[in-house]
Amino acid sequence: MGHCHRSYPYCAGDAGSGAIGARPQAQRPAGRPGTLSDMSGARRGRPLYSPRYRLTGTPDYIISTRDGPVPVEVKSGVAGSEPHESHLLQLLAYCLLIEEAEGRPPPYGLLIYSTGTFRVDYSPRMRAHLLGVISDMRQATARAEVPRNHSHEGRCRACGYRSVCDQSLWWKGRNYGARRGDLVC
Repeated sequence: MGHCHRSYPYCAGDAGSGAIGARPQAQRPAGRPGTLSDMSGARRGRPLYSPRYRLTGTPDYIISTRDGPVPVEVKSGVAGSEPHESHLLQLLAYCLLIEEAEGRPPPYGLLIYSTGTFRVDYSPRMRAHLLGVISDMRQATARAEVPRNHSHEGRCRACGYRSVCDQSLWWKGRNYGARRGDLVC
């Protein structure tokens, strides 16, 4: 299991890590890192939808536990000492969708990277954080212009809106000596 930094109070790390709500580490899946080779009860995730939150998603796997279903998201990349914020939010969304579908919240979710696994507690505080982000996203989409919220060129390069975004950090002509605003084929 990976450790979470104190800035992620909703992620369980070692009991001695100082993370809020920390609990003993869950067993890491056997086999290759990032696989589910030894997780009994794991099944492929199914599409989930919540009309209440107008949210849909499909977790990679859902594990049946005695405490209820647990969403599992497998990422091909690596994580440092804490999971990526966007991955945490994605997993939290799956927890919310399972809560809506099953009528009770999952106890936690798992984020599996090639370098380790993070067990993320699904607490009321974590749920409130997710609902706040969803609310912020809904408000942002209602505005005519939404400011870029990052400084990562790679995210802009992979964005489907980069060709029409005037805030993009990446553009096709940059390697050819062109200036922004020039036509580049």
